[in-house]
Order: sequence, then structure tokens, then C-alpha cells
Amino acid sequence: MPIVSLCPTVTPNPTDPADHLSAAPTTRTPESLAYSYAIPGEPHAVAVARTSVHNALAAHGLADLLPPALQATGELVACAALFEPGQVLYLSVGWQQEGVRIVVWDPHTRHVDPDGSAKCAARRSKMLYLLACVVHECKGSWGVIRPAPAREGTRVWVNLPRQGAADYAAALC
Repeated sequence: MPIVSLCPTVTPNPTDPADHLSAAPTTRTPESLAYSYAIPGEPHAVAVARTSVHNALAAHGLADLLPPALQATGELVACAALFEPGQVLYLSVGWQQEGVRIVVWDPHTRHVDPDGSAKCAARRSKMLYLLACVVHECKGSWGVIRPAPAREGTRVWVNLPRQGAADYAAALC
């Protein structure tokens, strides 16, 4: 398939514009899974995020990972939306080390008071208990990257290894 560029300094090969329309769709590989989304910190964002991740995984031949990946996505987005309602959240899903990595960023900043910061971290961990259970069953890992003092936002990430997540999904049926 020829490369088409809108950049005026790139001279694409002359081709018939219909060439790319008649080509059969190619199957994407898991290794090329790399998507990022900005989503609102509102209740409907969970459904939007789950639909986006579902479509991305299905397009890359990873339908066997859908149940745990969608559970993880829902938990991450719901928690972030509750910590920062009405704010823009960022969701990314990608392939890393033979598994799916899901990351949600919210603009919740570090508290100045150490006690407040500890309470906030404990509340987030408690809210993500179901996530922790799903990740454990998939033999994966998860964590929270808290903001540095001069930076904003909190990232929560999940790694779901393909085999563990597929085994978990198969056991649900």
C-alpha cells in the first residue's frame, strides 16, 4: 500500500486514489496495539472507555483478553472519574512484554499534608480492590504512580499477561 502524506515536502508516489479503498483490510498484530484516548471524568466515560478498549483489542486479534481488560478499564476509569469529576482523563492501551498494558491518568495532585496524602492513597487503593483481584487472577501487576511534588496528576497502570488473562477469561464461561 503506498504511503500518502499531507506534508508538502513529501512527494508521494502517484497512485490511483481508489487503490487504498479496494485493498482488503489487514489484520493488525498485538504488537502494534497502541491507542490513547482523552475521556471526560463523568459517569458515562466508563462505557465509552470500555467500548474503545473492546474495539482496539478486537481489531488486534486480542478478543480472548476482553473480559479482564474491560473489567480493568472500567475500574480504572470509574476511580479516576470519582477522584476528578468533570476533568479530562487520559486512557491508553498498548502491548507490552507479551500482554496488554492499560494506563489511566487523572489530574489529581499530591496533597501537601502527608496525612491527607496517605488517606487519599488508601482510599484509591480501597476503591481499586476489585481491580487488584482481577489482576491477581490474571497473574498480572498493577500500581499507582503518584505525582512528584512539582507535577500534577496520578497514573494507575495495569499489566495483563496474555496467557493469564486468557485463562481468566476462559474460566468465566
